[in-house]
Amino acid sequence: MSDTTTSHLQTARDALDRCQDLLADESPEWAELNAALHSAQRAIAIAEYTRELAVNAPPVEEAEVGVAPAPVEPTPLEVAVAEVTIEEPAPLPAAGASLAERLSEQRLESLKNSLSINNRVRFASLLTDGDVPALLKLCDALEASDNFEAAQVLILETAGDVDWDDEENGGVEFLSLVRRLFITV
Repeated sequence: MSDTTTSHLQTARDALDRCQDLLADESPEWAELNAALHSAQRAIAIAEYTRELAVNAPPVEEAEVGVAPAPVEPTPLEVAVAEVTIEEPAPLPAAGASLAERLSEQRLESLKNSLSINNRVRFASLLTDGDVPALLKLCDALEASDNFEAAQVLILETAGDVDWDDEENGGVEFLSLVRRLFITV
């Protein structure tokens, strides 16, 4: 950051301190100055944030930027009252798939071991009329299946009448877990 910018920032801080001392009076004439003070506080915060970004950024040669002659130093009150507009930094590029998405696409080695206690009870009530040991036997049989289609047939033979389109009841979630048994890497 240039010495001029640092000087402007210090001048703005000094003006802000003086304005805060004057506002201690709280008379109605100072309402406009209070608004200017708020604007100066915001400008300083933005300038400090931008300075931190500029310090971490690689140096830019002034010849590339096309630097204009240095402006005349404003008075401290002009700095406090002036609105500072600074361009927002460009948004960061998308980070890609989240960790949860990547984990949900990984192959399962064991369906039975991937089920929490709550899911065992929920899926047992959905698929085996609440019989958890029967659900665990079904999981073993699904793991022994040759492919996802054979596993689906086994589920349909065991489950009876399940609304597979209703995402709330857990059928879709169970099928997605079974599908992960047969993901090829």
